[in-house]
Amino acid sequence: MQPVDIAITLRRRTPWEAMDLGLAMLQRWWRQVYLPLSLVVAAAAGCAWALGTWAGNIWVAFFVFWWLKPLYDRVVLHVLSRAVFGEVQGLRAVLHDAREWLGAGLLPYLLVRWWPDFSRSFNLPIRQLEGQRARAGRERRSVLSRRIGSYATWLTIACMHFEGVLALAFGNVTSLFLPAKAFEGQEFIAAFLSGSLFSYHHLLAWAVAVVILEPFYVAAGFALYLNRRTLLEGWDIEVALRKITQRHAAALLCVCLMLPLLAFAADKDPRQEMKQVLAAKEFPHQVDTTQLQRRNPLEREERPARESDGDGSWLGALGYALANAARALFWLAVAAAIAYAIWWAARMLPRLRAPVADAYRPPASLFGMEIAPEKLPADVGAAAMALAQAGRLREALGLLYRGSLSDLVHRRGVELLASHTELEALQLATRRVDPERGAYLQTLVRIWRECAYSRRAPGRPEVESLASGHRVMTS
Repeated sequence: MQPVDIAITLRRRTPWEAMDLGLAMLQRWWRQVYLPLSLVVAAAAGCAWALGTWAGNIWVAFFVFWWLKPLYDRVVLHVLSRAVFGEVQGLRAVLHDAREWLGAGLLPYLLVRWWPDFSRSFNLPIRQLEGQRARAGRERRSVLSRRIGSYATWLTIACMHFEGVLALAFGNVTSLFLPAKAFEGQEFIAAFLSGSLFSYHHLLAWAVAVVILEPFYVAAGFALYLNRRTLLEGWDIEVALRKITQRHAAALLCVCLMLPLLAFAADKDPRQEMKQVLAAKEFPHQVDTTQLQRRNPLEREERPARESDGDGSWLGALGYALANAARALFWLAVAAAIAYAIWWAARMLPRLRAPVADAYRPPASLFGMEIAPEKLPADVGAAAMALAQAGRLREALGLLYRGSLSDLVHRRGVELLASHTELEALQLATRRVDPERGAYLQTLVRIWRECAYSRRAPGRPEVESLASGHRVMTS
């Protein structure tokens, strides 16, 4: 993910403004979010209903539906994260990429659902997009949640109350259309524990409340995450500098293109050029024209003013002027209506047909590292071995990582995008290479992430082993 590709305006916001940004993101891409979320929630509610019926207790169904809530959040985050970085996905693309948002630590997180996580929407991008887990994940969450963890906690508490109120409201409304339910002599507590107070229409009401509110919760937490990374990593400064560079580059290109023309024009005499043009055969010629004129053009002007004022001709002139003005206004209105119709059609046409996918163009850089072949040594493995023997282990590891990415993109045809994370890039690469190269890439990415994110210095034997194996990997 590169900040320059982001589809929102990056600036330093307060946490409240950041959460408002999340709501604006959902307002923009709500169609892409709600359709896959509705399908996933419906499938989960069906599984919960089946398990509750099999167990004979509705609380089993409620527990299963609650236990799967992180799954619903991942669908929303997958769609929003791709849309924010310029890749708006439809329903088919989201379902096709199900392995991406179903993986990345979902099962381990479900196994510890008994431990409450009041910053779930803020911590979810760290797990799903960055792939940080275990100790590295805890350290990363600790860094990002400083001075903002309380906002994420209160966001969870507020959305929890809204969801509860909405689910109870929907459940009570549906209860009005169903027959009254008796407790059969049971006390209230016994009826509550046995589930006699509730029915499966309450589960349906809860599912509807989750579909409505969960996107707001995830979008607000994701916006808090983006704002925090903007504050810590200066994404807004990077984007501004890139725009300034692009503007100055365009101006310099225009100057360079205009200089030869100015130099060529300065060498010629304008007077001489005009004489040459006028000397052409098209200019010296005569044209006979016929024009109608009054016999006595000054007769009307010489008449006394009172003589023309008394015959009422000024009323005709006024009417003629008003008619011309009305006709001009009418044609202006017609032209404005046509222009508006063309503008409206131009805006609506992209919605009527699916956008044509552009041909894949290898990016010049990935994860902030240049991967163009001309930017790398001819023998990456030998150069990395020399750096490792000189004690420059981090530079050697970075060179091996850049060389591997360049080999995947430019030689093996792996279509990596700037919006992909490192784990996504690894998953795409392992599908296109043999198991031996896939194991090498997994080892290289693991050591690089430990070095880049966990600040764990790599061992010299590991780096030298990767350098010696790089030639086999790129052969």
